[in-house]
Amino acid sequence: MAHRHGSGFTSRPGLNARQPLFGGAGSAQHNDQLQINIESGALDIDDEIDQLSSSLGRLKQVSEAIGEENRLTAQVMDSLETAMEQARLSLRKTMKRLGRAFRQSKSNHMLYLMLFGLAMFFAVFFWSKLSRLWKWVS
Repeated sequence: MAHRHGSGFTSRPGLNARQPLFGGAGSAQHNDQLQINIESGALDIDDEIDQLSSSLGRLKQVSEAIGEENRLTAQVMDSLETAMEQARLSLRKTMKRLGRAFRQSKSNHMLYLMLFGLAMFFAVFFWSKLSRLWKWVS
């Protein structure tokens, strides 16, 4: 509670009423109207500290959740990077195989293989005809 000592109000030693900013005849009237209520402010400060403490607790939980999410995201990104590297290597191998097949298709080895097969067919066909003719003649 505030106590009046002389020209100002004090609640504790060392806390005095302020002097008016602009001195004058009305300065005595300002001192009479000054009231200091420290005790009601102390209760508000305790409530504010409790609210701040609970807010800090929630902020800590949110920051921990963000940290966990960042860790999980980093793991997913690492696995995605590994999968992309494997896909890149597989694509390179496939492109090499396709290039080799394309070069081989440009060479006429398939045509040669078909001609060889046809020649073998006619050779076997004529051999069978000749063997029948030989059996008939003999």
